[in-house]
Amino acid sequence: MEKTNKLVNSVKHELFKKKNDDINYKKIKILITIVNRSKATFYLDLLEQYEVNFQTIIYGKGTANEDMINYLGLAEIDKAVIFSIIREDKEKDIKYTLDNKFKTVRNGKGIAYIIPISSVVGVYIYQYLTNNRKYLEEKANG
Repeated sequence: MEKTNKLVNSVKHELFKKKNDDINYKKIKILITIVNRSKATFYLDLLEQYEVNFQTIIYGKGTANEDMINYLGLAEIDKAVIFSIIREDKEKDIKYTLDNKFKTVRNGKGIAYIIPISSVVGVYIYQYLTNNRKYLEEKANG
């Protein structure tokens, strides 16, 4: 009986290992981008090209006084704070693109920073956030 249990556990372990080897695990991070409210849709669309599956916007107002606003050349105080879940392997390209757009897009100035995520609850949530469609399609098709 003990040998049978060991064999069953060994087979289960190998199946689990094979299943998880097929999944392309990638670390994920939170990208926080603060831009003029009028440019929020532009930046949402821009980030979608990097397979960002989850984004949300919170609207706010800048807190700088009028002297600081004039000194920095900021035209709007109405801001959009965009929270995006990005894959670590796309981070470098996203940072380069945002830096470029902040410099070249008219009234497109902003700031962005990235925070690592240490864990996510649920395989399906993780697969959705990392845009791993192959795994999701295989699970859906049985």
